Amino acid sequence: MSDMNILVTSISAKVQLLSLIRQAQAAYPGARLIGADADALASARHVVDRFHLLPGDNDPAYADALVDLCAREDIRLIIPTRDNELVPLARLKARLAEVGTVVPLPEPAALDLCLDKLKFHDFCEAQGFPVLPRREPTSDDDFPVFVRLTSSSGSRSAFLVPDMTIWRQLHLEGDRYICQPLCRDEEYSVDVLMDLDGAPLQAVARRRERIVYGESWRSQVVHDPELEALALDVCSAMGLRGHNLVQAFRSRDSGINLIEANARFGGCSNLSVVAGLNSPARLMAMVAGDGATARKPGTIQYGLRSNRHARDIFETPVD
Repeated sequence: MSDMNILVTSISAKVQLLSLIRQAQAAYPGARLIGADADALASARHVVDRFHLLPGDNDPAYADALVDLCAREDIRLIIPTRDNELVPLARLKARLAEVGTVVPLPEPAALDLCLDKLKFHDFCEAQGFPVLPRREPTSDDDFPVFVRLTSSSGSRSAFLVPDMTIWRQLHLEGDRYICQPLCRDEEYSVDVLMDLDGAPLQAVARRRERIVYGESWRSQVVHDPELEALALDVCSAMGLRGHNLVQAFRSRDSGINLIEANARFGGCSNLSVVAGLNSPARLMAMVAGDGATARKPGTIQYGLRSNRHARDIFETPVD
């Protein structure tokens, strides 16, 4: 088996994340970076050593195809990047372990808290973690409110409702959305690294300065020990593993209010990695049994800012 072959699933256009993973692999000579996606033309296929087309995670052929891929490529670690694949991957942990592959994900019950915003809200309330209150509007005095679909990600599934007229037109069903008071506090993301047994290792907070379709296109790393500690605590309580992302509102007046948690790298997690969290290298150290490297906190470069941009890849079709 290879020293550290890595499989990144749902690679899509995640070129920067793949580049950072490859940098971390430099400590393992001969390691290969493997990418997989259900899209045969995924742009990030150009930056991996080998690309594999996988069935969709809802396809009955998915499980066998993934396990077979990991066995053939001697995969030591899978890094998932998309919400919908998390539960199928978690359910395959035992089968993947038989071929020597580690999936740094918690049990499906913990993932359920990440994938359902209403369940996350109720969990936080029960555990005493700060969240905005839920609101069920009954009069115009209750508006404006902000509504998020419980099982979707990104701002396309979240919207402002200004008044009762619009509210009635939406015909929202009670278990499909979470409604809360409109909050204009600053938004933060916290990248949280846990070990393979769920012990907290380190967190890096960043302020979301420009958001496009729910993803931060401009962020800055900030020194916020309170927010970092809270993110580590909530990930520990949920039983998460590996790299995770916690989102929150924060202001001087109302303090911190958690929004959601994701059991994967976020769109701008690259900033925290570069700032010193270095989670790809530390995940590899966990898999290699190097606990000292995995647990050693990174020195964080506070103030570091990322400013994302789009880039075209031109290719000539091959017949």
